[in-house]
Amino acid sequence: MKSSRTHNALINSSVLAVLQVLTILLRFVTQTIFIHYLGKKYLGLNGLFLNIINILGFADLGIDTSIVYALYKPLAEHDEEKVTALMNLFRRAYNVIGLVVAGVGIILLPFLPYLIKDYHAVSHIPMYYLLYLANAVVSYFFTYKRSLLIADQQEYVSSLNQFNFTLLQTVFQAAVLFVFKAYSLYLWVAIICTLLSNLRISRKVDKQYPYLAKHKHERVSHEEFISIRNNVAGMIGARIGSVVVRSTDNLLLSTFAGLAVVGIYSNYLLIVNSVVSVLTKLVSSVTASIGNLIVEREDQDVRRVYLDHFMINFFLVTLTAGCLLTAFNTFIQLWAGPNYVLPTVTVAVIVINYFVDMLRQTSITFVSAYGLFVPNGKKSVFEAIINLALSLFLLVGCHLGIAGVLLGTTLTNLLVNSWFEPWMIYSRGFRSQRQRFKRFYFRTYWVNMVFMLVVLFLINWGITWLDQMLHFNLVIQLVFNLAVMVLSLLIVLTVVYGRAPSYQYMWNLVKKFRKII
Repeated sequence: MKSSRTHNALINSSVLAVLQVLTILLRFVTQTIFIHYLGKKYLGLNGLFLNIINILGFADLGIDTSIVYALYKPLAEHDEEKVTALMNLFRRAYNVIGLVVAGVGIILLPFLPYLIKDYHAVSHIPMYYLLYLANAVVSYFFTYKRSLLIADQQEYVSSLNQFNFTLLQTVFQAAVLFVFKAYSLYLWVAIICTLLSNLRISRKVDKQYPYLAKHKHERVSHEEFISIRNNVAGMIGARIGSVVVRSTDNLLLSTFAGLAVVGIYSNYLLIVNSVVSVLTKLVSSVTASIGNLIVEREDQDVRRVYLDHFMINFFLVTLTAGCLLTAFNTFIQLWAGPNYVLPTVTVAVIVINYFVDMLRQTSITFVSAYGLFVPNGKKSVFEAIINLALSLFLLVGCHLGIAGVLLGTTLTNLLVNSWFEPWMIYSRGFRSQRQRFKRFYFRTYWVNMVFMLVVLFLINWGITWLDQMLHFNLVIQLVFNLAVMVLSLLIVLTVVYGRAPSYQYMWNLVKKFRKII
């Protein structure tokens, strides 16, 4: 069973990461054409709509996460009736959620002029917003069956389907921008591809799990419904925190700075989110395997897996943060042009925020695997209040712009999330391991984070000095800077952590992955 879990985890992580990289390349193609034909303000409008839709996504209240967690045990026990009952509940819930998102989204329509500082700079904003909303609403229908694949450690099947339709969407969106330069047609293509993708995966799941049709009238028990309801109640707070922390940046910038600033920041956000999506797929795609491990009560292994997971995530975050720090502005200048480049200080804040936020991924993965939704939800309410207050103060009161919004998020992560999430796992997940939390938090988390951030900026300072001496053109400078940063970090990581069990474990996983492919 352990071998099966490792195999499934490696398959999920590797396939999802590759597909995510390919998807990112497609997004860059689309955004490049978008910038060329529509410009900063439409780019900012697109980023604002994305934030609004993410906020409306609060409507699902974490039902997806709660039901995926509920599916772990019946899937492990091959309880087809219970799996079907949960999926039937999921279907009804998502149909209602789609209607709620549509209703609330339409109610927000009259408030758009107050959310966009330069509202009249772009024509037909209400129509564009309704099309964007339609795409979000369509995404809630038929997509619930993806969760069964995720819980059954086959998330890569769903991702393959999504990639195929993302490729199709990219081709047609590029075509309509090139031929018609029409944002409305761009949005219509997204709606059609989303619907086709959901219908396709729905049929695939029906074929792979024929018992879903056989037991289509099954219902969850009252006790199971109460358990899911309690988990959903806990996820409400988590959703609030996630929405406020991750989905209000463009909203605040649009309200107080304007669409052009949002457009410039959107390019940096695309790059950061692209890296985040790849790493998240790598480190969180094993959630179902960890859930299976917990269900089978192999408690003695779970803490070791948590520590290994954290350190592997730390190594990956360090390498990617270094690449972002040294290559950000050079890449943006080559890709979008010098008018889209942000100040060096702002870039540094973006990277620090990325580094601190991504260190949470291990804890987030284990919170989901253990089903610790209720205590995490309570924490997230405080997280949301603190983040919004800090971001508003630093943006409006201190006039720090993009840097202020991101510093608010960074400080929130350090003050709230960095200690509460691992403490919750040690005290409620590992239970008998509570006394080891302080050692993890102060010695493993803080020491490694501060040390590596100092190393990153020292290496980057040295690279900047070399750039001034060598005067490369932008393409050679980009390649040179990335090569020096990666090589320097690999040397530091090997020297400092080479004998650590987690470092050795990471390379063992790489060897196993090579055997699989």
